[in-house]
Amino acid sequence: MPDLEALTARASEASKLLSGLAKEKKRILVVTHIDADGLSSGSIAFQALERIGAIASVRALPDLDGRAIDALKNDKFDFYLFTDLGSGLIDQLTAAFGTNYLVVDHHQLSPDLYVHPNVMNAWGFGYDGGTDASSATMAYVVALAFDEGNKNLSPIAIIGALGDRQDNGPGRSLAGLNRKVLEDALEKGLVTVSKDFLFHGRETRPIHEAIAMTYTPYIAGLSGAKDACLAALSNSGFVLKEHGRWRNLAELSDPEKQKLLEILSSFASTDGGGSAVISEMIGEVYSLREEDSLTPLHDAREFATLINACGRMDATDVGIAIALGDRDGGLSEALRLIGEYRVKIGKALQMLQTPGERVSTQGDVAVVVGDEFIEERMTGSISSLLASSEKYKDKMVLVRARSGETELKFSSRLGDSFPKEVNLGLIMQQAAELVGGVGGGHSMAAGAKIPMAKRDEFTRAVLKKVAE
Repeated sequence: MPDLEALTARASEASKLLSGLAKEKKRILVVTHIDADGLSSGSIAFQALERIGAIASVRALPDLDGRAIDALKNDKFDFYLFTDLGSGLIDQLTAAFGTNYLVVDHHQLSPDLYVHPNVMNAWGFGYDGGTDASSATMAYVVALAFDEGNKNLSPIAIIGALGDRQDNGPGRSLAGLNRKVLEDALEKGLVTVSKDFLFHGRETRPIHEAIAMTYTPYIAGLSGAKDACLAALSNSGFVLKEHGRWRNLAELSDPEKQKLLEILSSFASTDGGGSAVISEMIGEVYSLREEDSLTPLHDAREFATLINACGRMDATDVGIAIALGDRDGGLSEALRLIGEYRVKIGKALQMLQTPGERVSTQGDVAVVVGDEFIEERMTGSISSLLASSEKYKDKMVLVRARSGETELKFSSRLGDSFPKEVNLGLIMQQAAELVGGVGGGHSMAAGAKIPMAKRDEFTRAVLKKVAE
């Protein structure tokens, strides 16, 4: 059972520790992950520290392993605050930093570590870190322990939770601790909640482009195909332009939305399982009231997608700047980056559809070999998109890519219709440890980095554990 009181008490202890360090003018480094939840949680932690006068810096890393820990140690900060990273490396962190670190996270780890003095993990307080609480949510709880005035950081925590696809309550809603954060945002008048289409560009793009740009849900024949979307809607007599201007989804009347849903349903039904795809099209929309409705930042899901793209395009500084409030040069650069990001994702998906031996189905697992065409930072995005597609909805998707000259990066996701109960976080962690690598994550999404020479041994271990 969730224990909010215990979590709040632990956050209070953490805030006292960090406040003491701030008063002593100790140098604090916030270390976080490059995805939307990582950049959101790191930004919340950094901003909360800045507000109490701490000497703080923030850095985002694609992975945390022994070499990265050694590099951080050499930087000689007085204290290290890890968000969205580090849960699987507590022994190594203790060896490197002694007691001068804290891991604020939501990734599952060994139960005996939930009470570790340097760990504040959602699972240790009865929250499912895959559905109820993201790292951004956990960082927000610590920020609140500093000052109730930090409730104005609640939108960033919501963005982090959405970026980690934790909108898995009824109607694609936030639940658990994430819902508590949403309630804070609503109380402060920072967010509005409505029910609408969940396509990216709902307010900012022409209707056909918004549909084409969205891969979750994946609609066969339309996702990634702007011209096909335009043709399908035009041929159905749907009014896409008004007074010479392209309309967007937010402008549609209820009868028009119903008509659009019927058109899209005809495509979703061609592969079978159309009802599941249709249910993914509509849900709770979270609009950030202080953001310009003409930018992607107004829709919290689009905000998450934007900063995630920054991280995946090796521009974490831009993603953090936007999360911290940069609406000038940072936003312009992010919009350019997400365009490039979508092109790369599109090319990778196109490669997977061409003849070859890039994808093999082995039991309940679809193994994707992307060594030559998937960038290391893209594995999570590719695995998520494939797992959400009709073709792989009942599979575990395992995507692999090169990481430097001697290592491989793996990302895994479970399709929504996967027929068994498995925990990917534990599977990836245990399989990686068998071959001298590092792995971990959530029950439905996880990753690993291993020596390249051990790729077959690692893959066999994953397949065996999934089959058990």
